[in-house]
Amino acid sequence: MPPRVTPRCIVRLAILAIGAPVVAPAAQHPATARDTTRLASVVITADRIARPLAATTSAVTVLDGAALRAAGVTHLADALRTVPGLALARSGSNGAQTSLFLRGGESDYVRLLVDGVPMNDPGGALDLGALTLDNVERIEVVRGPTSVLYGSDAVTGVIQLFTRQAQQRLESSLAVRTGTYGTRVAEATVGARGATGGATLGYAHHASQGMLAFNNAYRNDVLTARGDAIVGGMRSQLTLRHGDNSFEYPTDGAGQVVDRNAMRGERRFSAFAELSRALGDWAEAAVALNALELHGRTSDLPDDRGDTLGFYSYQSLGAVRRRGAEARLHVRPAAGQNVVLALEYGAERQRSADSSNYDMALNRFAASRITRSAMLQWIGEIGRTSVSVGGRYDDNDTYGAFRTGRASVATRLWRGARLRAALGTSFKAPTFLETFSSAFSVGNDALRPERARAWEGGLDQSFAGERWRLALTFFDQRFRDLIQYTWISPTAPNYFNVAAASSRGIEAEVRGEAAPGMTVWGNATALRTRVDDAGFQTGAGATFVQGGRLLRRPPLTIAAGTQLQRISRTRLDLSITRVAARDDRDFAAFPAAPVELDAYTRVDVGGEYKLAAGDGFWRTSALTVRVDNALGARYEEIANFRAPGRVLVVGVRLGTMR
Repeated sequence: MPPRVTPRCIVRLAILAIGAPVVAPAAQHPATARDTTRLASVVITADRIARPLAATTSAVTVLDGAALRAAGVTHLADALRTVPGLALARSGSNGAQTSLFLRGGESDYVRLLVDGVPMNDPGGALDLGALTLDNVERIEVVRGPTSVLYGSDAVTGVIQLFTRQAQQRLESSLAVRTGTYGTRVAEATVGARGATGGATLGYAHHASQGMLAFNNAYRNDVLTARGDAIVGGMRSQLTLRHGDNSFEYPTDGAGQVVDRNAMRGERRFSAFAELSRALGDWAEAAVALNALELHGRTSDLPDDRGDTLGFYSYQSLGAVRRRGAEARLHVRPAAGQNVVLALEYGAERQRSADSSNYDMALNRFAASRITRSAMLQWIGEIGRTSVSVGGRYDDNDTYGAFRTGRASVATRLWRGARLRAALGTSFKAPTFLETFSSAFSVGNDALRPERARAWEGGLDQSFAGERWRLALTFFDQRFRDLIQYTWISPTAPNYFNVAAASSRGIEAEVRGEAAPGMTVWGNATALRTRVDDAGFQTGAGATFVQGGRLLRRPPLTIAAGTQLQRISRTRLDLSITRVAARDDRDFAAFPAAPVELDAYTRVDVGGEYKLAAGDGFWRTSALTVRVDNALGARYEEIANFRAPGRVLVVGVRLGTMR
C-alpha cells in the first residue's frame, strides 16, 4: 500500500522547500531552473515557421516535456489544466472520456496535432482521455482562430505535441512508477545523434484499476519514434506514434455505476514525413506527408440473463483514415520578411458497423471526402512592429468552398512592453454522420461548416530585467451556423445550421523568478458565454437555452503555482487551480434537469530527488513522486461523474545524461 499523504505533510514540505537555503549552485542559474511553462526561445505552431516567441503576434503557451515528466505528469489533459483560457471535463480517472473547451468554444473547436498529424475525428471530435506525454519534447498551445493555417477544427485554437529529438551521441532513460488505484507506469527511451542526424525510440505502458468499485481498468501502450537527418543539403524528418488502449466503464449515461462488462478501446497510428531544402539564401521548399489510422471498438453486452431492460446490449467497430500531403514554399525577400505559400491535399474516410438490442442486424456505414487547400501568409518585421497576414481557401467535395483570413500585429511601445491585436475567421467541417445518411439518421448534404469570427487585443509587459512577465488579453468570439439535430419525417434530413453562440473574456498571466531556484506563475480567466440562438432546442433542460450560458464552461478559473529547486538535488512543483461553479445537465431523467456544478479547488504536487551521480551506464537516478488532487477535493467536472480523489504515484527514474 502506498504511503499516506496528508494535507499537513504537503504544507510542511512546501514550507521546507521555500524556506530552505540555496545549496545547489547549478540551481541558482535561471537557465537551469526548468519549469513546466517556461518561455521557449522559438515556437512553430503559431505561424507554421520557427519564430522567436517574443516576435509572435498570437497568445501562446509552451509546456516543456522534460519538466512535465520531472513533475510526474503523464497525460495531456493534466498538463493542460493550468493553461489560461482552457477548461476540461473528464468523466472519471485516467482513460475516461475527456473534453476540452478553449476560450468557451465547443469541445470540437480545437485542432490537436502530433508532429503535424491531425488527431481529431472528421468533424473535430476530440477525446483527450488516453493521450499521454511519452517521449514528448514540448507542447505548444495557440489560443485564437487558426483555420487560416490549419483549416477545419482550428476554431478557438491549436495544440501541438512534438516528439523528442536526441541531443547526445547515445542517450537512454528508464522510469517505473506505482501508486493509488493500482496505477502502474513504465517508460523507456533510447536515442542517438551523429554527424548527419539523430533518432529516438520510446515505449511506455500505463495501467490502473480505476477509481470505481468494479469494471474500471485502464491500459495504454504507446510506441514513439523520431528521426532526422541532413544529407547533401536536404533536411528530412520522420515521426511515428502508435497507441493501443482500452478502458472499462461501469457508468451509464447518467453516471450511475451499474455495468460490469462495458468497455471501449482504440488503436491509433500516426506518421509524418518531410523533406526540405534551402534554395539559396532567400527561399526554402518543402514537401510533407501525413497519415492517421484509427480503429475503435465498443462492447457492452448484457451483464447476465436478467439484463434485458432498456438499452442493454451494444457493439460497434469503427475506423477513421486520414491522408494528407503538402507542398510549401517559404520565401524571404528581405531581412525580417517571410512569405509562405502552401498547397494541401487531404482525404478522410470513415466506416463503422454496429448493432444493439433494438436492432440486432449489423448496420454498416462508410463515407469519404477530399479537401484541396491553398494558403498564403506574410510575416514581417517593420521597425518595432511585427505583422502576420494570411488567407486560406478550402474546397471540399461535400460541403463546398470556404475562405478564412487572419491579420495580427504586435508593436513594442516602450521598454519591455508590447501591444498585440488580431482579427480572424475560422470554421469546423460537419461530421460524416451529419452529412451522409446512416441506418439511424438522414444526412444533409447541404450543410455548411460551422463558422466563427473573433478578435483579441492584449498587452505584454516584462520587467526586472525580463525576469518577470505580465500579459493581459481580451478576446471576443462569435460562433454561427452551429449544427443541430431534429426530426421532421422519416425521409427529411435530421441536421441543419440553425444555432449561434458567443464567448468573450479576459486572460491575465504573470510569471517570474521570485528568487534563485524559485519560479512562480499564475493566471486567471474570466469568461462570459451566451447562447445567441438556441435553434431547435427548447426547455430549461436543453443543452442550448436562449440567453443562457454554454455548459461546463466556468466563468472564472484561477491557477497558480511554483517550481522550487532550493534544496540540493530536489525539485518540487506545486500548482493550485480554482474553478468556479458552472452550468450542466443531469441526464438521469428525461427531460434532463438543469444543475450547477459546485466550485472546487484542486492542488497538485510533483517532484523528484536526485540520487548521487554514478560513473556507470546509468549516470543519473532520481526518486519521483506525484500527488494529484493532494487535498482530496470532492468535485465533478460532469454532472454525476465524480472526479478522482487523492492519487499518489511514486517511482524511480534512471538516465544516461547528467
